[in-house]
Amino acid sequence: MNVLVFDCEAYGIEYLLWRSDDNMVLARGTVTGVGTRSAILKHRLGAQPTHQLVREMSDCRRAVKWVISTLVDPKIGALKAHNEIGAVGHRVAHGASKYTKPALISDDVLDDIADFADYAPRHNPYNMEGIKAARALLPDVPHAAVFDTSYYSTLKPKSYLYGLPYKYYSQYGIRKYGFHGPSHRYASERACFLAGIDFAQAKIISMHLGRGSSVTATRAGKCVETSMGFSPLEGLVMETRCGDIDPEVVIYLMAKEELSLRALSDVLHRRSGVLGLSGLGDFGDVVEKAREGKKRALDALDVFVHSIRKYLGAYILDLGVPDIIVFTAFMAEGHPVVRKMVCEGLEFLGIKLDDKVNESVVDAEGEISAPDSAVKIYTMPHNEEMIIAQSVHRHLAETETSRLS
Repeated sequence: MNVLVFDCEAYGIEYLLWRSDDNMVLARGTVTGVGTRSAILKHRLGAQPTHQLVREMSDCRRAVKWVISTLVDPKIGALKAHNEIGAVGHRVAHGASKYTKPALISDDVLDDIADFADYAPRHNPYNMEGIKAARALLPDVPHAAVFDTSYYSTLKPKSYLYGLPYKYYSQYGIRKYGFHGPSHRYASERACFLAGIDFAQAKIISMHLGRGSSVTATRAGKCVETSMGFSPLEGLVMETRCGDIDPEVVIYLMAKEELSLRALSDVLHRRSGVLGLSGLGDFGDVVEKAREGKKRALDALDVFVHSIRKYLGAYILDLGVPDIIVFTAFMAEGHPVVRKMVCEGLEFLGIKLDDKVNESVVDAEGEISAPDSAVKIYTMPHNEEMIIAQSVHRHLAETETSRLS
């Protein structure tokens, strides 16, 4: 079966076409600049060089159609016809406590995704746009949602309850949910495979350091802690999100700046984090300016890394010294300095980076720990779409088996 996966976000679309018969990625790519006259589709067929296409792209539906058309393009497509797509998987950020496994998309499931948009207003609505577009264009195949939050269904109350009146949890579902589940799962499983360690037995700390950033602790195949919370705003200082702050700051800012809820949300989600601290427009610029000794860039990078190390330390107290630490997503994949700063001074815990190897592994998969490190350290290109494709295929097979039994 060929499974097509869509991850539709505010900034664009990521997609992957996977064949279950031989676990082969047939094609993958991204669409950025949706809503502009110069949207860019970067499409890679197997191991071939990336093809880049530019086109005016007014909305998500047209972008999804562009992807599907590219997949059957006679020159660069992976398929001969649309009917070779056997199923479609969709990443959905928030499934609350209701969805702990993939769900075949129905009108009721769509209604739930819309309801959960109150928890993830900058994610679920865009996920829904992609689902509706794909269902309209591919109406004859099953579509399934895979929820970021489902990986964290194993959290215990001590990890997911906030110190608020209990009625806010029981009435409104206010608790820690966690995000980036498929990404943490893929990076952790792949690192275990490379290390020759059974995922079902391993202690792993995974770090997804991208536009949104999170740290997750996994023991024996189950998540036990994660840094993101009720929304993707909690936890680490991120690219443009503030992460953990004193709640009183919110009250103070609203009074001082006379901010509306929408304006405050914009400050916390889009104008804060590493870029807000540095005054720069790109994380790569921050790394470069920090290398040049620019104070604001140095401070921003230090704050970012310090927030990661705080969670790393906390999770080591919970797990014990992990078997594996794995870095994924673009801030970690493309910037060895981030990995070096995170691991610096941790030799007393058996965490020892090989500096030379670390510098050489950029946007690639590889072990970066020193030969005498007690903890295996890896960097891993993020690939949550692979986990989504496999999860959808497995869920459809289980559903069919259940139907026949």
